[in-house]
Amino acid sequence: MSAPAKNHGHRIAVLVSGLLSLTILLVLAVRLDGSALLSELGRLHWGYLPLLVLITLSTFWVRALRWRHLLPDGAGLSRMRLFEATLVGFTATFILPLRVGEVIRPWVLSRWQPVKFSAGLASVVTERAFDALTLLAMLGLALAELDSVPPLVAAGAKIVTLLAVAILIVMIAAYLGAHHMIRVGERMIMAVLGKRYPKLAQRMVAMVEDFLAGLRGVSSLKDLVWSVFWSLVLWALLVALYQIGLVSFGVNAPLWVGVTVCVMIALAVAAPGAPGFVGTFQLGCVVALAIFDFPEEFGVAYSIVLHALQAVTVVVCGFVILHRRGLHLSDLSQRATEKKETS
Repeated sequence: MSAPAKNHGHRIAVLVSGLLSLTILLVLAVRLDGSALLSELGRLHWGYLPLLVLITLSTFWVRALRWRHLLPDGAGLSRMRLFEATLVGFTATFILPLRVGEVIRPWVLSRWQPVKFSAGLASVVTERAFDALTLLAMLGLALAELDSVPPLVAAGAKIVTLLAVAILIVMIAAYLGAHHMIRVGERMIMAVLGKRYPKLAQRMVAMVEDFLAGLRGVSSLKDLVWSVFWSLVLWALLVALYQIGLVSFGVNAPLWVGVTVCVMIALAVAAPGAPGFVGTFQLGCVVALAIFDFPEEFGVAYSIVLHALQAVTVVVCGFVILHRRGLHLSDLSQRATEKKETS
C-alpha cells in the first residue's frame, strides 16, 4: 500500500474514532441534568484520592511483573525498565490516537533492554489473551448476579470471547507448529516481495520469526503459572480501584458492583474511540451503574473522577520518565508510525 493511501486510511480511522467518542459525549450531555451532575460531584471525599493513585500505579507495576514472564528470556530483564516502558506506552495511549501505545511500549523496551521489537510486540498480543480470558471469568461472575443482560453487554461478551479464542488458536499454533508457520509465512513473503524487494522480504521473514518467538515467550510451566497469577492480581486491583472509587462517593455497594463496573469499562474501551478512551470510558461507567439503578448523573460524575485520576497519574509519570530518558512524545509518535508500517 502506498504512503498516501496509508495516511488517508489513518486519517479516516482517527476521524471515525473521534466522531464515535464525540457522539457518546453529546448524547450523555443532552440527557444529563447539570445541577444534578454538580451535586453528584460534590459527594466526592478527596481523602480517598491518594489511595486511588497508589492502586493505579500498582496496576502498572503488576503489568510489568507479568510482562517479564511473557517475554523470551524475560527473567533477566529489569523490572523497573519494564515498569517505565509500560507507563510510557499507556501515556501515549492517553494522548495519541489509535492505541499507538501498544506499539510504542515494546519499541521503548527494545531501546532499554535486550529485547527485539517484534518479540516485544508479540508479547503484547499474548498479554491480551490473558486479559481477555480473565475478563471472561469476571464477566461470568458479573452476569451471574444480573437478572437480565443488557444487549450491549451480551455483544461485548461475544466479541471478547471471539478475541480470546482467536489469540489462543494463534498461540497454540505457534507452540505446536512454529516451524511450519515460519515456512508458510516465508513462502508468502518471498512470493509477493522476493523478486522486487529481496532485502525487505528478508527483513519481514526475520520479523515473522521473532514475532512467533514472542508468542512462544511463555516457555515454561512456571512462567505460565506466574502469568496467570499476575493477571488475576492485576484485575483484582482494577476491581478494587473501581470499588474504592464508589466508596469515595459515599457508596457502600457489594463487591460485585465493582466487578461489573470493571468489566463494562473494559468492554466499552475495546471499541474505537478518541485518545485516552474519552467517551467510551464514560459509557462503560454509565451502563454498568445504570444496571444497579444509579442515575446517569452519578455514573458520569464517577467516570469523570476515576478517568481523570488515572489519566493524570499515568501521563504525569510518563512524561517524567520520558524527560529522564531524553525522549519526546513526537519521537514516539514517529517511531510508532514507522513500526506499524513495517510490522
